[in-house]
Amino acid sequence: MNVRLGFIGVGDMGRPLARRLLRAGFALTVHDTNDQALAAIVADGADAAPSAQAVADAVEIVFACLPSPTISERVALGEHGVAQGSRVRHYIEMSTIGGATMERLAQGLGERRIGLLDAPVSGGPTGERAGRLTCFVATPRAQFEACEAALRGMSDRLFHVGERPGQAQVLKLANNMLNAANLTLAIEMVLMAGRAGIDEATAIEVINVSTGRSRATEETFKAQILNRSFSTGARLDILAKDTELAIKQARTLGTPHHAATAVQQLWTQAVTEGHGSDDLSRIYEFIAQAGGKS
Repeated sequence: MNVRLGFIGVGDMGRPLARRLLRAGFALTVHDTNDQALAAIVADGADAAPSAQAVADAVEIVFACLPSPTISERVALGEHGVAQGSRVRHYIEMSTIGGATMERLAQGLGERRIGLLDAPVSGGPTGERAGRLTCFVATPRAQFEACEAALRGMSDRLFHVGERPGQAQVLKLANNMLNAANLTLAIEMVLMAGRAGIDEATAIEVINVSTGRSRATEETFKAQILNRSFSTGARLDILAKDTELAIKQARTLGTPHHAATAVQQLWTQAVTEGHGSDDLSRIYEFIAQAGGKS
């Protein structure tokens, strides 16, 4: 294809996404502050750059996959950030950072005539490996079309969901809160069944052909929890961060979030008690150890 793209943030999720672009035939210029992560993607065939600005000096389309709103804002608008780049025209922000941060990025980048694509992805490391990675984008249609080939090279399913950056963030936070809520409730109810003497695997088998089934029971329980492998490849604190952002977004929009708040408090508690770096499926152990406490 001989088209060069930029990619900033090649950690647990960013590297698999960057590798997809390499496999699709794109050349990549990449940057990460973690030398080991950078070396790994360079070994896959990418070229390293010393800063986010250097990436934006080299290419017209830059992807970013970063762990927090603060880091995303610094990479996009800070010193030696993307906004300082001389060549970049389109910035594809795939991080989960909330609508307010995305709107600030749109304003700051717009002042430099850089278009922003709010383009979170869903599926996580396990979905990426299974070929079920979804990307949904909020940006003006012309901007979406200008970057569509690159977006399709990175994702399995692609949606244009709105014209305004920030809209896709709202949908991503809704999705991730549902993921956390489904997993939390599934764990609590399977533990309840177990306390009554029902085998966990049997409980899951019944639920998965009944009305209570969800991705948590159909995939996470079967592949990660029943066998105690706890290896989704996604950190607990990242999903906890997303639940906090979802609550903030619901408050901003004035929508109900009573059940969501209970889920957010439990995941935040797990991080507070030192489990943030655990695989997110280990929330099972945290909930099980809490026993009957509410």
